Amino acid sequence: MNTIIREMRPEEHNLLREFLYQAIYVPEGVEPPPRSVVDLPELQVYLADFGTRPGDHGLVAEVEKKVIGAAWCRMMEDYGHIDNDTPSLAISLLPEYRGQGTGTQLLNGLLRLLWENGYRQASLSVQKENPALRLYQRTGFRIVAERGTEYLMLWDGTQGGQQENMNMDAEKQRESKIRQWFSMWLDKRDTGIEELFTQDAVYIESWGPEYRGSGKIKLWFDEWNSRGTVERWNIRQYFHRGNQTVVEWAFRCVMADGTVQSFDGLSLIRWNEAGQICFLQEFGCNENRYDPYAQGNAPVFREEQALWF
Repeated sequence: MNTIIREMRPEEHNLLREFLYQAIYVPEGVEPPPRSVVDLPELQVYLADFGTRPGDHGLVAEVEKKVIGAAWCRMMEDYGHIDNDTPSLAISLLPEYRGQGTGTQLLNGLLRLLWENGYRQASLSVQKENPALRLYQRTGFRIVAERGTEYLMLWDGTQGGQQENMNMDAEKQRESKIRQWFSMWLDKRDTGIEELFTQDAVYIESWGPEYRGSGKIKLWFDEWNSRGTVERWNIRQYFHRGNQTVVEWAFRCVMADGTVQSFDGLSLIRWNEAGQICFLQEFGCNENRYDPYAQGNAPVFREEQALWF
């Protein structure tokens, strides 16, 4: 399953009603409450005018253009309230998509988004019998109080190891998205270009072409694959620093006229807070290399056009 974690769009805020309902823990054998339960004042605090207040942040998980999960937070006096400086959060997935690691990706992504926006703590409330308790504990939440059948939990990003773990998870997600991009070319199939890249992304090929916007990147992808085939795009290693990634790779393609292009290269990638690519520039090096001084002190260069991506 190819899952994309991205920032929630304003037109998707209405989906939170369903995901709030899905977040309600229903023990086995107990009849689920009616969907109108989310209209109760104590639950409406999670939804009312979401996106209009400072501290409102949300991510969604998407599979094949379908939103299958959400994680969001805001400053509110809900069941998980700690203080007026700590956002409370909620997270849920559609039932058929649970237990596949998507919840961990969503939660880590939201915590990283909070950290990048200056928040060092987050809180939540969870039923003691809810299996999601283990997810929260793995992600670094600790129990700070018991309230009847519920635990009040706090994530403190300043504690040792928390930020390092978040960074490692972010790097894994970025590497997964890079592999997704390369696989699109190998498979000649768009599995989410307009979600992988921001709407105003800039993509620069090393030999000159520049594409601005995810729509133009998709146009280039579709058009290029009508006249060429990527046979190899192997990843050699990654380097991460801050919001940037460098990936080293080896590439080979065959054009419709039989021309073969084979070269090594690097991609410099910058990410936005939601984990989308906002800038990518490629640097290429002809794979068919030689020593121009092999026959003496005077260089002898091949009379050929340089091939790079």
